[in-house]
Amino acid sequence: MKKLFGGLAVAAVMAVGCNSNTSSEAELQQAKQFAIDSMKAAEAKIAADALAAQQAAAASNTSTKTVIYKTEPAATTSTPAVQEKKGWSNKAKGAVIGGVVGAATGAAVSDKKGKGAIIGGVVGAAGGYGVGAILDNKKKKQ
Repeated sequence: MKKLFGGLAVAAVMAVGCNSNTSSEAELQQAKQFAIDSMKAAEAKIAADALAAQQAAAASNTSTKTVIYKTEPAATTSTPAVQEKKGWSNKAKGAVIGGVVGAATGAAVSDKKGKGAIIGGVVGAAGGYGVGAILDNKKKKQ
């Protein structure tokens, strides 16, 4: 029964994926928006966890520190500030999220859990990387 259900699920996914003429623009936009929302949710969770860790570290640090500042004359020339890119690129986030979801799906569908997880993870990471690349290109154009 598991093999039958797994086979039907794979066949359905393949049929929908291969028949691109029947998928509408609205469905594609909905799928893209879902991927974007998933990445934003993961990014928000990472940021919240980092903030919580930072606040916990600040609360536990009760010792007083003495800081001595050395003053120097101001420089006569100023250099423009360079913005550093912070965080993960959309490609990296997409690959990680796709890999995790693909591995979970592959393990759930396959009889050989390890092999299914590896294959699903690779396919999911490749797909997530592709979606992230599209998002990065759109961001560059803006």
